[in-house]
Amino acid sequence: MTQANRYKELAALTKRADNLDPAYHAAFYLLSYDPELYETARRFVNVDGIGFTGIKRATRDFDERTRFVVDIAHNLFSYNSACKATPFEISRLGYPYLEIVCNSFYIATGEVQVVLEQGQDEQPGIKLDASHYQQSRRIQQRFEQLQKAMIADTVQDEATEPER
Repeated sequence: MTQANRYKELAALTKRADNLDPAYHAAFYLLSYDPELYETARRFVNVDGIGFTGIKRATRDFDERTRFVVDIAHNLFSYNSACKATPFEISRLGYPYLEIVCNSFYIATGEVQVVLEQGQDEQPGIKLDASHYQQSRRIQQRFEQLQKAMIADTVQDEATEPER
């Protein structure tokens, strides 16, 4: 079973897979990466949401990186939950955990969307659509260019004004 299959299954357990907010998508993206974590997490996903208390209890014996991933998923899903993973610890997760955690940050903000697509081997795959993020980035770059141009115009105007 691929990550895309696992992700799709977690979303289906909510009975509203087509109408989930970015917090669900970020959590499911994280919880679906590792098959063992997925098997544990799926027992705690239902129409009422994601039971992170149960997931955390069930993953006590998992390795520290996986427990951090669960903690981060919980915090992205419920922003007021305590998160033991500090920025320092997140930076030490290493590949592939650091990459999936960083991706989940963008997913949680709605800047990146999870897209399930059919692969060449007929197995679904996950693609991250960053078009919204790229558009935000282009707007910010244009804004910065405009700001620089305005500053340059102001400096030029001040330089050409006669002294009084």
